[in-house]
Amino acid sequence: MPEFPYVLSEYEEINSLLYKPINSTLRIKYTCFSTSPSYILLGSTSGSVYLFSRKPCSFLQLIPLSEGAVSHLLISPDEKIIALTTTRGIVCLIALKPTPKLIGISTEHANERVNCLCWNDNSSEVYIGDWNGKISVMVLSIFAVNGMFQAPACTLMNLDSAVVQLSFSAPLLLASTLTRCYICDTAQEQYKQVGNKTRNGEFGACFYKTYLAENTSTSVIQKEEKPVSKKRSFNFIPEDNSNVQEENIPQIFCARPGSRLWEVSANGVVMKTHQFKEALAVPSATICRPNVKKPVHQQQTAQAWMPQSINFSHLFVIAEKYLFSYTSSGLYVIDPLTATVVLWNNEFSNICMAETIENRIYLMTSNGEFHCLTLSFLDSLILRLYNRKKYQECLEICLFYKVQLKKLLKSTEIDDICDIENKLLRDDELSTLLHPLTLLLESNSKTSPKKLDSGIVVVNSGNLDSKEEESFRHKSVSHCLSQSDENPPDSESATQIETLAQLSIDDAYKAGEPEDANSNTTSRVENRNVETLEMKEESNSNKNPMQRMQIDLEAIYASVANIRLSVNEGELEKLISDVSLRMNVFKDSYESFTDLKSFVYEILRTAELNYFNTLLENTSMQLVQSTDNKHIMKQILIAFVSINAQSYRRCACGSPYLTNELVEPKFLEIGRSLVKRFVSESNKEQCVNLCNTVPYLWRDYLLICVEQRGILMNDLLRQCLQIKDNVLLSIVLPVLDGKQWSLVATYLKEMHEGQCLFCGKCIKNGHNEVSIHWTAVMHEIIKRQGPDTAMAVLAKLEKAVPNVPIDKSIFQSLVFTKILYQHGMKRTVNFSQNNLEASEYNTMCSAKVRDQLVDVLEKDLGRSINKNIFGSGAHHWGMHYQNKFSTCPCCTLSLQTPVLLGNNGIAIFGCGHAYHVNCMIEKKLTTCNLHS
Repeated sequence: MPEFPYVLSEYEEINSLLYKPINSTLRIKYTCFSTSPSYILLGSTSGSVYLFSRKPCSFLQLIPLSEGAVSHLLISPDEKIIALTTTRGIVCLIALKPTPKLIGISTEHANERVNCLCWNDNSSEVYIGDWNGKISVMVLSIFAVNGMFQAPACTLMNLDSAVVQLSFSAPLLLASTLTRCYICDTAQEQYKQVGNKTRNGEFGACFYKTYLAENTSTSVIQKEEKPVSKKRSFNFIPEDNSNVQEENIPQIFCARPGSRLWEVSANGVVMKTHQFKEALAVPSATICRPNVKKPVHQQQTAQAWMPQSINFSHLFVIAEKYLFSYTSSGLYVIDPLTATVVLWNNEFSNICMAETIENRIYLMTSNGEFHCLTLSFLDSLILRLYNRKKYQECLEICLFYKVQLKKLLKSTEIDDICDIENKLLRDDELSTLLHPLTLLLESNSKTSPKKLDSGIVVVNSGNLDSKEEESFRHKSVSHCLSQSDENPPDSESATQIETLAQLSIDDAYKAGEPEDANSNTTSRVENRNVETLEMKEESNSNKNPMQRMQIDLEAIYASVANIRLSVNEGELEKLISDVSLRMNVFKDSYESFTDLKSFVYEILRTAELNYFNTLLENTSMQLVQSTDNKHIMKQILIAFVSINAQSYRRCACGSPYLTNELVEPKFLEIGRSLVKRFVSESNKEQCVNLCNTVPYLWRDYLLICVEQRGILMNDLLRQCLQIKDNVLLSIVLPVLDGKQWSLVATYLKEMHEGQCLFCGKCIKNGHNEVSIHWTAVMHEIIKRQGPDTAMAVLAKLEKAVPNVPIDKSIFQSLVFTKILYQHGMKRTVNFSQNNLEASEYNTMCSAKVRDQLVDVLEKDLGRSINKNIFGSGAHHWGMHYQNKFSTCPCCTLSLQTPVLLGNNGIAIFGCGHAYHVNCMIEKKLTTCNLHS
């Protein structure tokens, strides 16, 4: 059989399908994506994850989270757990079944930029690499997946530079940084450097997992599939100390500058360097799409290409045979075994992410477009298009590659096709014209044996690509069926109650899937919507109460699932009315069940919260600001307040007081939109009521009032003082005039006497202390408006309220912040004790030095000194230090371990890494061994 060339094609349009859930909103953007055999996952700026099936591409469900915008995400190999990172460096684990649930959070990389995630082979550990070179691991257990315990997390390594890519093949973890590549043995808890030459830039590395490699490494995977009890920092080892069984590990390829790849052994030895610079001196391949034109091909074949120097920033395996890499403007498929380029393409100029699954390339551009490209043989593409009755596209491909087809197939059929190049034919005429060619391609494919990568020779194989697609389709269906039967219903009543109490949101989404995903489900939902509730009660009359409750709950969840961003106001109003009616009927129907009263309340409250969350998730800011539908606005307001109402005490007159620390509400942007709407409508009463119920919104309301009027009304001043929130007071105090400052003194006196500032009634709570934390208020003013404003407020406060309790740290902060401001540095210095304790800088002082300092200071000052001000932990001669490494790299114990400190303390190198001096003496170290 002639060897047909590989081609890239794009006949599956996924962009519009992926954007269906967010088409009606402008505030939510997709930030990243990940693919697996069954799913496509999209992270968003709202922090939520959008889950799609991959074949066919259709929306499954929304997984809401409130940890911040998603930066990376990756589903486990068994497709049961999603790992994701946020822009704040928080790592979250989400179990998909039976109901999406947050099962673990790691703050090991808090406030750092996480670059990559990597699961191990049995989905029990996820590795995280960040911009500072830190690699940590989150370990899952059966308890963590069931939500009983949070998955533990710990730091394994602190490498020299940012981690670019992670790859895993049991028991090895491959880590590629900006300067080096490391092989980490997770069983022996040690790591080593690949080669000796450094580099500078983003370069990828991966295990070359082909069909053969995966089968030969089975024994290693089985050995690694054990529960991991703990992880600790890995030790760096020299090149000749590794004892990995190399024959069971796939080949390793590491990218090098100048279009090169290192072929590396499992022990980190560079076996061979592959050079692709000259191999890339070929024309770029055109992506086959509908309406591809011949002139483009002629132009490209005529163009001469110079050798290309490419940095392969990431490496992936594609089609279980080749390596794939990409840059911002290019896609590259290479054969590492023969050092040849299969094809490359430069039609995209703004690629920001790309991944491979089987023979497909999924990519996302910087402007948020998604593409799905397929790598296949030319004959397979022609047959696939013909079998799908896409005759026009099939003809275009034949004309596009007519030169290659004429060389490969010595047949008159090609000449017949080329002769009608500019003629318009009907589909039946095209089918007749192309049929002889397809028979020829099929006969070539069937009569010629094919040798698979595994070494098996297949005779009469037919079209492998088509059969592979058909096999995958059947496999996907059986996979879905097996998952649906994963938890068969139990006849025990206790299990029924538990099922009702934890009704799967998955089922609710399935009941309301879009028409193109499941027409049967859609028709069921539509039929359910047109049923009257009386008919439903009649049909349920023969069922027992638990069965009736389950059916009624399913109907509620199905109605809720129909609430989407894409529905218009009229449809939304009908859905809201339908859900409200069903909930009221449910409540009335089972109110007489006194034995199950608390249970009925709990499951109804769960359904209500699901409804409120779904409604707010699918509410756009534009809708809140512009709709004139009072019924919709009422429901949005009820939903927001019901989810976020904060517990606090009220006076008899209704005004809140003595509020605890304010908690940021969920769906804060919707709350802010409600406040803005009420202010624009001059609906002060509604706005005050909303702020009293969700006190966090007072901050937004007051800012709007101050911006609009420049002054604050007296009733709002009383409200702020009575709530005693530091941020509120930092907004209010700087805009007060002279009369209002005199009122502040009066109000504070009334508060001191335990009176409500609105009605004068006694609201004492066992003491008469004024609980405003003036020191914290002043720090907020310094941070928000600078030292000059803070100094002016401080002077007015002292004049209005003499002897106000203010800590001396305020004056220290004012002095040093003012110095920084005068030198053009807008930065606040906070000298409060709490701030120092939470600082990224630690204090150190040895016991011996500390005692000497205390003696000297007590003699000089003539008073006793608190020893703790010098620090009670590890020491480095009284210096402040910024700790990069909380454990000693030699002994892997905490730097604060007293028995290892003695009077020698710790040593800090210029790189920021710290060691116990006693450990350095024992190991005879004179330099930091993390960089050797």
